[in-house]
Amino acid sequence: MASVLPLHGNEVHRCADNSRHAATCAENSTGRDRLRAIPDAPEALDLDPPVKRTPGSPTGGRAKNAVHVARTAPTWHVDPVESQDLIRELYAAAPAEFVPARDRHAAAAAERGDQDLATRLKKLRKPTAAAWAVNLLATQDPRSVAAFLELGEKLRTAQRELRGDDLRTLAADRTRLLHELTSRAAELVEQHGHRLAEPTRQQVEQTLTAALSDPEAGRAVQAGTLVKPLEYSGFGLDELAVAAIRRTATRPKPKREAEPREAQRSAELRELREQVRNTDEQFDEAADSLEAAEHDEREAEQRCEELRDELARAEGELRELRRKAKRARQRRERAQHDRDALAERLRSVEARER
Repeated sequence: MASVLPLHGNEVHRCADNSRHAATCAENSTGRDRLRAIPDAPEALDLDPPVKRTPGSPTGGRAKNAVHVARTAPTWHVDPVESQDLIRELYAAAPAEFVPARDRHAAAAAERGDQDLATRLKKLRKPTAAAWAVNLLATQDPRSVAAFLELGEKLRTAQRELRGDDLRTLAADRTRLLHELTSRAAELVEQHGHRLAEPTRQQVEQTLTAALSDPEAGRAVQAGTLVKPLEYSGFGLDELAVAAIRRTATRPKPKREAEPREAQRSAELRELREQVRNTDEQFDEAADSLEAAEHDEREAEQRCEELRDELARAEGELRELRRKAKRARQRRERAQHDRDALAERLRSVEARER
């Protein structure tokens, strides 16, 4: 469920969904290729202690890095472009930092009176390790990502025009660039104090492959707001290259008896996609509830720690007051003893004088 925020395009099937912020992936002209989200996988980052941060046919998309609050509007609302930049900044933060940073920005927006932005931010979902690595790549090295996606466009053009020699050359370039971008993503993650485990690295590579093979996935990657990694199923560009080289000028007409079976398969696919969407919505609701509960749990733990500190200080003060009281009682007892002794001497002297 690798979501992007927001994407516009043609009628598309879902590649990733986080209920309210869904990135979608358009079917290609053959209707055979599909993008789908990789199912939830265990967090594959081998997390060292985090360090503090310093501030198939792909197409391009807008990528901005500057994030600042618009101060010209009298209501202190953030304009749509700047709010999208803010979202990109959040999704470039390490997963462990995402929720606290999101909540801080949402609270700040609410304090400014920008309730729409505050609500939108609170609905954002935390990215997985692989999605975060791809978001880092899109945010911090957008030129390399754009060049990679441009290669996918060249591959698709060569495939359409049946240029077999060009396809072989471009396919080799794709393999090289895919490896370079995956390594670059791992390098960026290491610069942020973490490292990619091998399963996560594979998901990064699968996501980049999906971006190269499908234009909507390419825009999702360039947006830099993935929540889940992407996976492309269907004809990849290598398979399309082979098909293009072998394709003849004439194609046999499909058999009429295959049409009902194709319609049945399409209906089954639509039903399955709807079921997946419904399941994803239920998952998102449960995940939001869990996130809220974990937030409350963290606040309660922090309050307990503060109360424990206050109790320790109070107990220390109590011990000191008890010591002072003991010394005061001892002084009083000595004073009482001296007073009694003097009173006894006084009575003795008075008795002799009589």
